[in-house]
Amino acid sequence: DSFQDVSDGQPAAGNVVGEGLSSSGESDSGDEEGSWATASSEEKPLEQVFQERDASTDPAAAALNRGLGRFGCDHYRRRCKLIAPCCDEPFWCRHCHNAVKCDNEQDPQKRHTLDRKAVCEVVCAQCDTRQPVSEACTNCAAAFGRYTCLKCNFFDDDLSKQQYHCDDCGICRVGGREHYFHCQTCNCCYAISLRDSHVCIQNSMHHNCPVCFEYLFESIKPINVMPCGHTIHQACLRQLADHHSYICPVCNKTYMNGGSMSRLWNHIDAMVAQTPMPREYQDMRVQVICNDCNVQFETAFHVVGHRCTTCGGYNTRRV
Repeated sequence: DSFQDVSDGQPAAGNVVGEGLSSSGESDSGDEEGSWATASSEEKPLEQVFQERDASTDPAAAALNRGLGRFGCDHYRRRCKLIAPCCDEPFWCRHCHNAVKCDNEQDPQKRHTLDRKAVCEVVCAQCDTRQPVSEACTNCAAAFGRYTCLKCNFFDDDLSKQQYHCDDCGICRVGGREHYFHCQTCNCCYAISLRDSHVCIQNSMHHNCPVCFEYLFESIKPINVMPCGHTIHQACLRQLADHHSYICPVCNKTYMNGGSMSRLWNHIDAMVAQTPMPREYQDMRVQVICNDCNVQFETAFHVVGHRCTTCGGYNTRRV
């Protein structure tokens, strides 16, 4: 399962990785009470809503929907820009701000990121009115987003993400509240399918991806929970698999299960059988520990690998 947080468009955590790196979670967000519109699995396309708005005879509804789908950035469709309190400049979202003021800033002394919850002002995309953060423009009455969370200063016109606010996470997430639960130990929203099947690790999401080092808790990329309980970007996990690396970068336990690893172990068995050891090593015995089941045992030395006598895997190391 992938997961995302949406308080600026982020995900919530998905399923334990299984055979074939399957991932069954959601990848976008859900809505929360207090927004002027609620998400639905049957939401109309923005263009259709926009056309219906033009035909509406209700002035209030027409004003509320004015500019729907016409404004925003690559990250979100919204009808206001955030005034960054750190530099007093307008940006569509914190990602746009961070790209300019941090990622592409040449002067290390000037690099900084936007704290979305510190935002106090916005600029209406339609009438260019600068004003305090609210759900709709104080001048033209247009809503800033079909989904609005004033706790996170987050606005989005695309309800297909199913945004929702999690008070325990302190941010908005995507994928639909009904599909996720908040694990108090891991301190993050996980897919319902993981409720009784994941390994809890204290604050498991509050660290960097072990491959790309992006902070996972606020990442907008899909994330996987490995069987060991550690978390990683879904794309980074697939990169590991593409390079035939099937162990967690944090704890060295295998993250694949089922037939995938059995086929690999059988392949190594064949390599061991086809690689006889020189006479001087044939009677050599070594102490080995299994990274998966933590069992220590003695076995005959082989240059290819040492199969665990308990779980049958080759994810082992010499002591």
